[in-house]
Amino acid sequence: MKYSFTIRKSILLIIILSAFASISVKPQSLQQKLDKYLVEYQNNKNVASISAGVLKKGKITWLGAYGYSDLSHHVQANTKTIYRIASITKVITAVAVMQLVEQKKVNLDADALKYIPYFPKKKWKFTVRQILQHTAGLRDYRSGEFNSTNYYSSTQEAVDVFSKDPLEYKPGTKFLYTTLGYSMLAAVIENASRMKFTDYLKKYIFQPADMTNTGAEYQSEIISNKAHGYTKNTYRVLQNAPLSDVSIKFAGGGLISTPEDLLKFSNCLLEGKLIKRTTLDTMLVPAKLADGRVMESGLGFEIKTDYYGKQFFGHYGHGTGFMTLLAIYPKDSVAVVDLINTADRTIGSPAEDLAAITFGKPFPTPKKPLADKMMDITIHKGLDAAISFLNIIKKDSAATYNLTSDEFNTFGYDLLRIQHNADAIKWFKLFENEFPNNISAIIGSGDSYYHNGNKNYAMKYYHKALTVDASNSYSMRMLKKLEKEE
Repeated sequence: MKYSFTIRKSILLIIILSAFASISVKPQSLQQKLDKYLVEYQNNKNVASISAGVLKKGKITWLGAYGYSDLSHHVQANTKTIYRIASITKVITAVAVMQLVEQKKVNLDADALKYIPYFPKKKWKFTVRQILQHTAGLRDYRSGEFNSTNYYSSTQEAVDVFSKDPLEYKPGTKFLYTTLGYSMLAAVIENASRMKFTDYLKKYIFQPADMTNTGAEYQSEIISNKAHGYTKNTYRVLQNAPLSDVSIKFAGGGLISTPEDLLKFSNCLLEGKLIKRTTLDTMLVPAKLADGRVMESGLGFEIKTDYYGKQFFGHYGHGTGFMTLLAIYPKDSVAVVDLINTADRTIGSPAEDLAAITFGKPFPTPKKPLADKMMDITIHKGLDAAISFLNIIKKDSAATYNLTSDEFNTFGYDLLRIQHNADAIKWFKLFENEFPNNISAIIGSGDSYYHNGNKNYAMKYYHKALTVDASNSYSMRMLKKLEKEE
């Protein structure tokens, strides 16, 4: 009888275990995966906040926001928070120009000065098309202009900033990305439409697309629910971004918006509601230079391929205190946007990650920047403690931290920036041990010794770098500089 009791217990246990095994873990929904990504991104990248959204086949299927729009007052970001969209502005300006092209009020291949009578003639003529393509020879920012605090009351005033400067090269022969140059497109729009640039956008872009939270950012205006911008200092700590008045670049980087509005704009493009689809196709033809080189951009749009090989068009944005990306996948009728109120080197392309999740690809965990963590430990406990931490995470958390050679190199130069020269020497030696014959590690050692006052050792490493890459121009320049100093 005692055996029958044991058998009964075993059978009962098997039944219970079988019941548990039959209960499958409910897979995460797409929305849960997107939400999870946003939380991990904000935490791992240490940005103030991120707001994002996905459009699929004409419908906004997901909107999310995580973090703080205002760190000082602990104001949480939400899906209605308004962000500076930086260079995403350019695609909106470009679409406005193409509306006027469709109406035959603007000729893309006409001399641009036909529409800008107050702009002085230059050595060469350039066209509206070339301004859109960044091949007109117009210059970009000079010192102080990116974070300009001056207010420009008109498009003409903004254009006057560079109107007296010569062209940088013969139009059509080179590509020079210029945000300031897009102010000339605002002038073209004003001339052809007989309307103020911002009024034209409101009437013919924002209202038709139902973009109720989009417009030009005026520094003096109080805008409800607008995010503050942040950056990171040399110790990799968040701080307020510099004050900036974007009236110098309304057409190239001066708009504010939300993910929802930008997805509405994207949907109107895909459905041919703002411009014809044939016009959009024209905008997506890559620019070609006089020597036959093909650029990764068309008329206002960047044309890119993500890391899964899928092509998208849209634009990256980098403004004072903000970084952004609008990515539109035309073959899939999908658009993804991210808006981040922190300008930093570690941002990556979260919109591409969100697109990958939307397309059913493996979940792309946002990597933590190794250099930032190493800096934090070094400042509080010293470099040896940071190296001990590195040895631990190489075994336990390699999937969490970015352990590429670029991160090693970045941390080394972070140490030099805060004048921890001896620590930098030690770090670059470790870097070279981890990545043998890595030229960045070798040059870093040279720079570390140079900043520490040991010119002989610096020369030794610059010579060593040339054994790895005989044409390395930086090492050559440093050797010539050191020879002159002797």
